[in-house]
Amino acid sequence: SVEGGGGGGGRVVAHACLMKPDLVRMYLRHTAMSPSGGALGEGAAGEEVYRLAAHPLVEHALSGGQATLLTYGQTGSGKTYTIEQVFSLASPLLAARARHGARGSAAPLRVSAVEVLGRRCVDLLSGSPCQPLAAAEGGIELKGATLRQVWSGAQLEELLAAASAARATQATGANATSSRSHMVLSIDVPPHQGPPPPPGATEAVRFGGGGRPPAAGPAAGRLTLVDCAGSEWAADSAAHCRERQREGAEINTSLHALKNCVRAFAERARSGRAARMPFRDALLTRLLADSFGDSCQLAVLGCVSPASAATEHSLSTLRTVMELAGGGEEAQSWTSHVRRVG
Repeated sequence: SVEGGGGGGGRVVAHACLMKPDLVRMYLRHTAMSPSGGALGEGAAGEEVYRLAAHPLVEHALSGGQATLLTYGQTGSGKTYTIEQVFSLASPLLAARARHGARGSAAPLRVSAVEVLGRRCVDLLSGSPCQPLAAAEGGIELKGATLRQVWSGAQLEELLAAASAARATQATGANATSSRSHMVLSIDVPPHQGPPPPPGATEAVRFGGGGRPPAAGPAAGRLTLVDCAGSEWAADSAAHCRERQREGAEINTSLHALKNCVRAFAERARSGRAARMPFRDALLTRLLADSFGDSCQLAVLGCVSPASAATEHSLSTLRTVMELAGGGEEAQSWTSHVRRVG
């Protein structure tokens, strides 16, 4: 449950029903956490989520900065739905820049969508496998990935729908349509000045080492939305086939590398001291290397399920988000007894 969540404040309280050592008496353990960015309940509208988590990032990208939003949580907790809601609300603002530009000159948005499956990468807009290559300017160039020019919000939403439909999903013990990959959606925002690219121009998809294509210029911004695959515990995959278990292991490995990078990013922001950024530990974090730069804005949106069966998963997600973001209050815990009936 969320207490006092109006306006993005408040705290999340998880209630776990547990058994005492005598295996007869039961009790409730309540754990309250207050994330630094705020908390919203299951009844919150998409507009509230967008305003709290995404709007500052969109504004930063429109002003020429690098902004990244990550959704993190167990499978089936609503990460993909949340990303789609955020994207739908951000599309009109981004499309307005494409139509009018910052100084009245029209220039298209440049959009790429890829999925990361362990050490493999697939372009979601064409279905072609991508080969990560070292770019001459530094970072990674994805050979085989496409960069689409987009002029309207409707075109943006069509691209997201196509990318989501092409994403790899499988039935698991926790979710009938569990995403088995991380989706990385990047939107390059036109610069404040400079000529637009010629119609039909072909550009490479680059990440890291400045990330943005040279044609975009130094004042171009980038908004990156990352829909992470759901974290899985050993119990979740115990009955899976070997292929699903291998996928689960790859997902957890890349999530571990991502958490290490976000943790280092947050520590550097808190202390002001340089910190080692282990982005080379996984393909996902190599693609997101620019997201951990000094001038980047980064937000982690933790998604949890209100179901009682998912309490331990939800607690794990909340602890992870609190640890990564920092700045929130320490978790508080207390217990209450359960009365026996009869």
